[in-house]
Amino acid sequence: MRRAAVSLSKLADTAREELPSTMAAIRLSGMEITQAVQAAEAGIRQIGSLAHQQTMSMIQERASLPIISIQPVVAGAARKTSHAVGQATKTIMNIIYRGESESENDDDSVIDRVEI
Repeated sequence: MRRAAVSLSKLADTAREELPSTMAAIRLSGMEITQAVQAAEAGIRQIGSLAHQQTMSMIQERASLPIISIQPVVAGAARKTSHAVGQATKTIMNIIYRGESESENDDDSVIDRVEI
């Protein structure tokens, strides 16, 4: 019983000596963590606000643009592509028929047959 009492007394002395500094370190860590969390929260709010402003600005900018139909653009591109393919086909056919006509009788009327 005496040994248990001595051990308990030593444990109480150690706790009395160490506990205040340990508690102070825990408080300091808690304050540092709180500051870090508050700084992160403020940064997140600032980024969110900036993102919101930029998004609204882009939406307003897009809303003020005139409505442009994409159909004429696509139709124009298709027409130009079709024309270019037709011209290329016509040129190739003319080259082919010229070669045949030169070997047969040099008749230029063959070119008129290729109409794309």
